[in-house]
Amino acid sequence: GGEGGARDGPEKGTGSAVVAGPCHIEEKMDGVRVFTGQVPLALPEDPSFLSPLRVFLRRHVAAFSATADDVAVRLAHNAQSTVRIGQVGFACVHCLGTSPGDRSNRAVCFPATLERLYQSVADVQRFHLQECAAMPPDAKAEMTRLQADSAKGSRGLSTRQYWIDAARVLGMRNGPAGIYFGREPGVPKGCTVAGDGAGIPLLSASPTSGIERLDVIEQRKRNRGDEALDVSLVNPEDRPDIAEFLYVVMDQLRPCKFTDADRNKRRSKNLGTIGVECKHCAHVITGRKFFWSSISAAESNFVSVHQHMMKCQHIPEHLRDEIGRLKELRREQTAALPSGSQKAFFTKVWHRLHGEDAPAFFPTEDAGRELAVPVLSSSPPPSSGAPPPG
Repeated sequence: GGEGGARDGPEKGTGSAVVAGPCHIEEKMDGVRVFTGQVPLALPEDPSFLSPLRVFLRRHVAAFSATADDVAVRLAHNAQSTVRIGQVGFACVHCLGTSPGDRSNRAVCFPATLERLYQSVADVQRFHLQECAAMPPDAKAEMTRLQADSAKGSRGLSTRQYWIDAARVLGMRNGPAGIYFGREPGVPKGCTVAGDGAGIPLLSASPTSGIERLDVIEQRKRNRGDEALDVSLVNPEDRPDIAEFLYVVMDQLRPCKFTDADRNKRRSKNLGTIGVECKHCAHVITGRKFFWSSISAAESNFVSVHQHMMKCQHIPEHLRDEIGRLKELRREQTAALPSGSQKAFFTKVWHRLHGEDAPAFFPTEDAGRELAVPVLSSSPPPSSGAPPPG
């Protein structure tokens, strides 16, 4: 069989390879039927599960089937090369249309398995894209900006698993002689992009398509399907007892769990640790989560929640303006409330979050403050001036 779809350069302004021409079926490779062609790595789901820099990278790399020329060039540089005709390689979309012998340094890689795909394509970014003469200047400037803004640290096992699952959705499989296309490259017509009701996009396959869904998305959906997370952090009865600013900002949060995708060098918790996340950006991989160790930590670090709300690109502008207005009124409103009201509010939120009964609060007339007294029975609270029993 011959080479699959034509290797045109990237369509102007898209950063993705143009996939044209028919898909061909090669003769069986070690008993496995192999399809040939090419397909961009980018998927609509990428921004929900990858950093902006990795999303950019997937837009500028395509998978393709090796030809006789590809094999010859590899052998010329390395006599021990095991690349075979029909094996899937990954290339800079700006160099894919050039002759294999004319491509610049590290423009192409041939990982042996899907499990090595993530690191191999990351090497294309590291060693080739920054020096790629064919990449448009505006794309190179965008990459430089994203590299500067990129959060340090790994996103954990989920990131690598996403690359594996996404490759499978595009038709790639592990074979005895490297990666190959087990069907026509691309997202099949039987698959559609849909939501799961919680802002998470899914690849839905028709019952007869035989196409797997993105496993990492299913895992994330399960992580967020716990009944313990289906609680509201604030209730209407809280409103009279707290500054409106605190109520509104807390209402923009919802419970979450610490997952593999949250692991990085700066933060490591036990899987399943309960925290909160911004409702508005929870559907993207860069969504903000907060994991408080205690009630006092939640209260003292709440300023970081407000700072996020004022910068979050997914919060409606009118809501951001309202939060800013309410912050100006916070001091005045707090001064009019009984002392201890704020601590009481954060205690209620903490216990709702962790499924515990919140303690009752009884104002003490002589102390001018409130004491937290857990309600253990129906007996009335002790008088603040009464001597200790016994």
